[in-house]
Amino acid sequence: MARGTSTWNTRWLLAAASALACGPALPIVQTFIATTGMQVRLELAGSCEISASDLSFGAYNAASAAPAFAQSTIQLLCAPGMVAELALDAGTAPGASTTLRQMLSASGADRLDYGLYQDAGRSITWGDTPGVDTLEVPTNGALQTVPVFGRIPAGQRPPAGIYGDEITVRVLY
Repeated sequence: MARGTSTWNTRWLLAAASALACGPALPIVQTFIATTGMQVRLELAGSCEISASDLSFGAYNAASAAPAFAQSTIQLLCAPGMVAELALDAGTAPGASTTLRQMLSASGADRLDYGLYQDAGRSITWGDTPGVDTLEVPTNGALQTVPVFGRIPAGQRPPAGIYGDEITVRVLY
């Protein structure tokens, strides 16, 4: 045997033995990656909840020269960062307005004038015309208490009895 051939055979056998010792060859796996962006959005609709406590003037003294005063509250719970507009309508008495509200007697035949106001001095009438006589309240996400001030003018002489009205409180947002 020629000397060059045996070297080649030896090399070939060593290469084959090394390959078998390492185990079978694994296939080559290629991984491809593609990327993109994804927008994440949410529209949070503003929401408000309201409640109002009753406004009671108690017993009205028709003989008194002084007006009768009372105070109530509106509870407002709105999402933060909004401006809620509180409106109070004219009530249920026929012909009443937000500047001259009227309580009706239980029989509905007699009336007693009164007013609702945004301020303790009772100079800012509370109505239901947006931007005119409503109250804007910046909201903070927590329960907010808004006072309502009432006044019955002195000098009215209605017959004795129970008088009442119902005001609708609205929140515009």
